[in-house]
Amino acid sequence: MAIELIPSIDLLQGQVVRLIQGDPRRRIVYAIDPVEQALRWAEEGARWLHVVHLDGAFGAGGASAAEVARLIRETPLAVQLGGGLRTLEDLARAFDLGIGRAVVGTMAVRNPAAFEAALARFGPDRLVLAVEVREGQLTVAGWRETAGDPLAFARAWAARGVRWILYTRVERDGTLVGPDLEGAARVARAAGAQVLVSGGIGALSHIEEARRRAFPGLAGLILGRALHDRYFTLREAIARLRDLEGENHATTGFPSTG
Repeated sequence: MAIELIPSIDLLQGQVVRLIQGDPRRRIVYAIDPVEQALRWAEEGARWLHVVHLDGAFGAGGASAAEVARLIRETPLAVQLGGGLRTLEDLARAFDLGIGRAVVGTMAVRNPAAFEAALARFGPDRLVLAVEVREGQLTVAGWRETAGDPLAFARAWAARGVRWILYTRVERDGTLVGPDLEGAARVARAAGAQVLVSGGIGALSHIEEARRRAFPGLAGLILGRALHDRYFTLREAIARLRDLEGENHATTGFPSTG
């Protein structure tokens, strides 16, 4: 099974940032242009870009919307967007901008009828269910509220048609200590879905471990702070996966958007 490596850009108040354990008070600000960074990743082999609109996640409106639009318009990467997509209208606007996938969490908890309608309207291949876990509990609303059992949540939505899940262990996010592969595997087994793993990847050895311990449904790894802080490059990470998986198989986890 091939694993997609997906670089990530988090935007807050128009800046590229990285939060530690989901806490906006513990943020690293990167003095970089998001489009220039995304273009470098495209040159290194990326096909997808994971973008988190933190202003939206924290209910602060569209402070970073212009940067999201630039990333869609000015880069060749397919954009997977999360943060603040809580109504059908939010999703429609995002897809009209040209995103490839939308990540939805809070909406699926607070307004399940609307999320069911979204699955019918936009299709399950364009929607990713966010399963964001802190201390064993599902979290929503920018990781500030708990919302029950993550396995039951994932299982219930898979039964309604969800095919893609983004699993984040909030305590590990931005810490570089390694991803929660055990938790992600439990979610994959519960849902029978394709799972993207986010939070904690800080070394090439973490990517190697994910490859060695790959479970059914592991489709991708989200790379954030490790790339921004230059612990390794995306090119190096892709090359390491190719060594493990065989040439031309490291970046085929997602279907083409063409």
